Amino acid sequence: MAQGVAGRMTPNPFLPLSPAAVDVLDDMIDAWRDKDRHGELVSEQGYGPKRLAAFNELSALIGDAWQARVNYRDVEESDDA
Repeated sequence: MAQGVAGRMTPNPFLPLSPAAVDVLDDMIDAWRDKDRHGELVSEQGYGPKRLAAFNELSALIGDAWQARVNYRDVEESDDA
């Protein structure tokens, strides 16, 4: 569950996705985390505090979904669509 509007808990919107889709999103987030570590989200993408907070929120949600749906399984070998 994620913190939603007015403090209400909402379900993770990434959990219904296939393990392969979650794995792709996790790879994309990893690439953007690397950009964040090097300051590129601010300098090259023009991210300010609100967009960085949103990125961190998405990163946490996708990380939780990855733990639940993939967690080091080989999605190419998985029976899940």
